[in-house]
Amino acid sequence: MQLFLITMKTSMSSYLVTGSSGQLGQCFQTVAKEFPETNLFFTSRNEVDITGPETIVNFYSKNSFIGIINCAAYTNVDLAENEQESTFKINTEGIQNIIDFAETLNLSIINFSSDYIFDGGSSEPYQEEELTNPIGVYGKSKLQAEVILSKSNCKSVTIRTSWLFSPFGKNFVKTIANLAKDKPELNLVDDQWGRPTYGIDLARTILRLISTNKIYTSPIFHYANQGVCSWKEFAEAIVNELECKTIIKGIPASAYPTLAKRPKHSILDTQRIEKELGVTIPTWQESLKKCMQILKSDGSL
Repeated sequence: MQLFLITMKTSMSSYLVTGSSGQLGQCFQTVAKEFPETNLFFTSRNEVDITGPETIVNFYSKNSFIGIINCAAYTNVDLAENEQESTFKINTEGIQNIIDFAETLNLSIINFSSDYIFDGGSSEPYQEEELTNPIGVYGKSKLQAEVILSKSNCKSVTIRTSWLFSPFGKNFVKTIANLAKDKPELNLVDDQWGRPTYGIDLARTILRLISTNKIYTSPIFHYANQGVCSWKEFAEAIVNELECKTIIKGIPASAYPTLAKRPKHSILDTQRIEKELGVTIPTWQESLKKCMQILKSDGSL
């Protein structure tokens, strides 16, 4: 294990956010001003690349922090099937690099994982301690990261989430909204179910929990917006918010083959974070309205 010879500095409320330019990283940027007591460092990949541990060392030597919120990830689940090396380099080796650095300086780590660590074969929502069984490269890389982090000596937590959407980056909401502008009819899978997660809700929740230090009371928490839907139902809600006449037709997943297999029923149970930490989670329909309002107001749609 590489040792980082850096003098420990005191910074009671500063956190490094890796992957700042990605979808979730931009969500943290959006809500950061709501938490003036927490100083967040948002960096470009040129400044901090989790696959290059020396970049973390260099940044810390100029800007000290007490924790790392890791939003950096390889998230294209289909390309991951053919780019296994890149997927594991970022999602698994990247978290190991963060751990090596954090253990030396006693820093905390918040890492994000996915519903794809489950196979989707259960008819019931998945609780945090249930058996994992990823069916694709992306899910396997995320699960390995979870295991590595659980064995570290850092104060840490894994936040599993699902069906992430926001006004930023590439995601299902933006894709459907843009397609619906030009196409009178869209075919969407109606036999896969999950809980959509609004990235801005997630980022806001994490920063609230950081301010109370409650977030590290369990090694794993699930977070997703309230309510279950299929991809077809999700698309219908998006089209309704646009008030357009696009017809959404349901098709089985077997009629829409993809490189990566998707979990059929990957519904995350969020009772732990709700009951133990007192987190109130909005419905995905409420949050979708907020997301669409932002996209309309900034001219994205």
